[in-house]
Amino acid sequence: MEMKASDLSAKLLATENLSVVRARARTASFDIKSRILTLPMWKEMTPEIEDMLIGHEVAHALYTSEEYLQPIRENTKLMGYMNIIEDVRIEKLIKRKYPGLRKRMNDGYKQLNDRDFFGVKTIQNFDDLLLIDKINLYFKVGFNCGVTFSPEEKTFVNRAERCETIDDVISLAKDIFDYSKQKAEERKERMGAQDVEEDEDEDPTESDFDIDDQDDFDDMEDDDETDNPNGGSSQPKSESVEDEEDLAPKTERVFKNRLDDLADESTEYKYWKFDTDFMESPIIGYKKILSETKSPDQWTEEDSQEGIRMLRYMSDEDRDAWIKRQSAEYENFKVETTRTVNYLVKEFEMKKSAQLHKRAQTSKIGSLDMRKVYAYKLKDDLFKRVTTLPQGKNHGMIMLVDWSGSMNEVLHDTIKQVVSLAQFCNRIQIPYRVYAFTSAYSDTSDYDKYIQNERKRREWMNTKQSSTDALLSVDNGFNLLELFSSKMTTSEFNAMAKRTIDYRFTLNKGYTTGGTPLNEAMAWVYLNLGNFIKDNNIEKTTFITLSDGEGSSMHPVPNMTRHTLDSERSEVVDGVWKRIKTKHFIKDEVTQKTYEIDRYSTNQANVILKMIKDRYNVSIVGFYICPNNKGSLRNAIAANIPDYRGDVYGLIDQWRLDFKKENFASIKNTGRDELFIIPQSSTKIVDTQLEVDSTARAVNIAKQFGKYLNIRKTNRILLNRFVSLVA
Repeated sequence: MEMKASDLSAKLLATENLSVVRARARTASFDIKSRILTLPMWKEMTPEIEDMLIGHEVAHALYTSEEYLQPIRENTKLMGYMNIIEDVRIEKLIKRKYPGLRKRMNDGYKQLNDRDFFGVKTIQNFDDLLLIDKINLYFKVGFNCGVTFSPEEKTFVNRAERCETIDDVISLAKDIFDYSKQKAEERKERMGAQDVEEDEDEDPTESDFDIDDQDDFDDMEDDDETDNPNGGSSQPKSESVEDEEDLAPKTERVFKNRLDDLADESTEYKYWKFDTDFMESPIIGYKKILSETKSPDQWTEEDSQEGIRMLRYMSDEDRDAWIKRQSAEYENFKVETTRTVNYLVKEFEMKKSAQLHKRAQTSKIGSLDMRKVYAYKLKDDLFKRVTTLPQGKNHGMIMLVDWSGSMNEVLHDTIKQVVSLAQFCNRIQIPYRVYAFTSAYSDTSDYDKYIQNERKRREWMNTKQSSTDALLSVDNGFNLLELFSSKMTTSEFNAMAKRTIDYRFTLNKGYTTGGTPLNEAMAWVYLNLGNFIKDNNIEKTTFITLSDGEGSSMHPVPNMTRHTLDSERSEVVDGVWKRIKTKHFIKDEVTQKTYEIDRYSTNQANVILKMIKDRYNVSIVGFYICPNNKGSLRNAIAANIPDYRGDVYGLIDQWRLDFKKENFASIKNTGRDELFIIPQSSTKIVDTQLEVDSTARAVNIAKQFGKYLNIRKTNRILLNRFVSLVA
């Protein structure tokens, strides 16, 4: 979940890249150095009051600098005075900048005063308040609150209204403090004089004590003298007007305490970061893959020589026939995919041209169009026009392919689809990368080196446990196999394509299928996509995922037991176990947007996709491959739209109808622009060609032609939808 509307308002008001966080705090605050605005979750809060409080804190963000703290460090008794005068200054400035806040903040303060947040309902005479308290009430609640000022005090009020800089605040706060101190001393002198006069007027023969108790009273005096460790008689402690309690503003303290009571401390807010500290890059480059894997010819040669795997049970004739079929498969695939790529390229160029014409601008060039001069009495527009077409955007593409065990049945056809998309990128000459995400890759070429690296990894992970940041691990045993890249030569591309579409590719050591680290892979893309865009000068990026299920959940860095992604935790409060609700957020340091996350993998995936889209403004397309049965389709709903509250089986029936009609279904609102649900029986995206047996009967030819048209139509519907998203 993204930030609340009020948090967004705070960022907009601040007009800077401000960090807004919600915390288990008692009051709102702003850190001048780190530029972090902390907001508690308030209860019993009206929109006017919350807007007032946020506006107030944003005003600090805009206008309060670090030099404000220096006088407080030198004299802590100035803190209350500085705070009140600074509040007057910053609220005046933000109301000046955003006039619409004026009424909102006035209403908020009025509502709080009606609830006695300043603690003044029991005050009988406002003249008994300190001048700083009266200024606080006057500027926040208004003149209707009942405060009045003497001519001498009005000079301070006028100065408060004119404060524009922090130096003005410091000077005025010191003057009001000195003035209040002087008035307090004068008041004490008057009270002392009154006490003397009252003592002189008293009858010396009268006493408040009974004569019979006089001895006891004398004994008490003697005890007081002996209690003095210095041997002298104890004197009552004289009151000093410099005591903080004497001169500290009362209304500010009451307001803060009452506001603190509104904070909801029953919920804890935790902010996480992706772990960006990789021990080594998870990317396994295409050159390394080509050097570590065998070509189909090498596999066939080994099978023939050693009699291993499936060929060992075949006769010589069957083995030769099988080898010929395997050799011809890639050539057939190249012919088959060429038609698909040609169609994709044609559609892409058409839609790209259409986009350019939509953004075309027509303007007058300042010279007369002689063909229009004859109509000068009827029309004012007699000038020639010119149409300017903008330059086409530089495109780029990133693809993530699921390399998990559940993909084994469809991996062969999925790779063919990926190769077609890679050839499409080559044809239109755009930079691209194709990564297969896996948890099973291991470099077993040197076992001793492998053991040594694993030991280093454990030691390296242990160093992360002392981190003060809450980190989500994205380097927990996952790798990205760079299957295809725009940096490849033609021979490298053909060699990789020939290897990967061969089913034996996963039999290479270290390249077997494993788990589904989809979220870790997308988090890596989120962290590194900016470099790909910058290095290739890309203006429009398309991010594609091809998977058959939900990824595994991302967890905190291993062994960080003090941090979890649970929705609640327990702690001891005043000797009693108490459950604390917890909410977890992850913040984008670039966009400064905040997203709510939890422990569930699907929700994590949606959040990461939103973060990618918000930061890079990319088009995101997904292909989700699953069997065409109700159980698998129900899992597809849970894996992609877990919050779906409609008729699940009604949606499944609709999908199955779409499968029959178009060979795919699609959904939105999954963090992607569109997610295509493709049944396993329709994993090939090809532009078919009609083949007719000359000996076939007319009825059979007609049926075959109708089937061809249907397949061609449905495949082209999917291709058109895909091209519309990436063009």
